[in-house]
Amino acid sequence: MIMELQNIREHRQAAQRRRVELTSLEQEINEDREANIERVNMHLERLLDKADKDHALLRHMAFHYMARNKVCKARIRNLKAKLRKAIKKKKRQRELDRL
Repeated sequence: MIMELQNIREHRQAAQRRRVELTSLEQEINEDREANIERVNMHLERLLDKADKDHALLRHMAFHYMARNKVCKARIRNLKAKLRKAIKKKKRQRELDRL
């Protein structure tokens, strides 16, 4: 799109240099084409900005959930260790009760 816009501008400048008179219809067509291309470029820039924001948000969410995952895994390890200790303590208590 940008290349096409530059191409249109170069043709217009070359026509002005040659002092070739364009008909009003040709001038209107060139202006419409240029305006349409600029409108499309603005739209694509807005879409790109939105995609960049979405990408940044997704990266932030990914890091957030990776950190939460690490915390949860550490909590699980801690609870497993406590459970093992409680089971051993209960077994010892049962053995002492048998005697």
